[in-house]
Formats: sequence, structure tokens, C-alpha cells
Amino acid sequence: MTTYSRILVGVDGSNEAEAAFRRAAKMAASDEAVLGIAFVADIRRIVPLIDYEQTFVHKARSYGEELVGIYENEAKKAGVKQIETFVQFGTPKSTFVKKILADFHADLVLVGATGLSSTERMILGSVTEYVAENAPCDVIVVRSEAWNEKKKTI
Repeated sequence: MTTYSRILVGVDGSNEAEAAFRRAAKMAASDEAVLGIAFVADIRRIVPLIDYEQTFVHKARSYGEELVGIYENEAKKAGVKQIETFVQFGTPKSTFVKKILADFHADLVLVGATGLSSTERMILGSVTEYVAENAPCDVIVVRSEAWNEKKKTI
């Protein structure tokens, strides 16, 4: 079985990202790997507001730092000994892959499955899909529910 030395997980507050974090922390603890926890504040949503109100920028940074801090504490409780955290502003796709992943040098990335609708994925594309296609290392896509427990909708 493959062991990893540098595991990176992207978090955003979603159920899927939390499931990815939990699996990443468990793997990092068992492999004695360094765990990277990354949050990217999507600037596309706040750029129009930056000139209007700087508090939105501070709130986005505070949210990211608080979220990453919570996950860092959880990782320590799970037995992870080495943790690096990242809170960045940017476009989530490219900032995660081209900046954070490049700086961290992960050999495994875990990301939550997309929560976007099919229309949003068609127009915007999925961060998860982008990471899976562009990461130079192994990628695990984690769903918040087991695939066979999902309810079918017509």
C-alpha cells in the first residue's frame, strides 16, 4: 500500500470538504505525513465590494483563518504531528493548484466532491475537476455520503 509524506486538503466549510479533511487527517496521522490545510477566498465574489467596504476582505480572511484553525486543532487531536496551513485570496482553481499545491509539494491531494449544479459546472467548471486534471500528484475526491447511500432524484 502506498504511503504519502505530504498530504494537502482543501477546505471551504462544505460537508464534502469536511469529509475530505477527516480522511486526510486520518491518513496523515497513520502515515506520519505532513498535513496541509488550505482555504481560498474566492475573489471573484468580493472584488466588486473591495472598494466599497474593506470589512468584507477582513471578514473573508477571518473566516478562512478561523476555519483552518478549527481543522488544525482537529488534526492535532487526530494525532497529526506536522501541519501547515494556507489562507489565500484568489480564484479557487488556479490559486489552489498553481500557488498552494506548488508551494506545499504534496504527493497526495484530497478534495470534496463538487456541490455545484450541472449548469454551474458547465459555465464555471468544478474546482474538484480542475484539481483532478491539473495536480501533479495523486488526487482523492471525497463524497460526504457513501456513493451507494445517495438518494436518487428524478
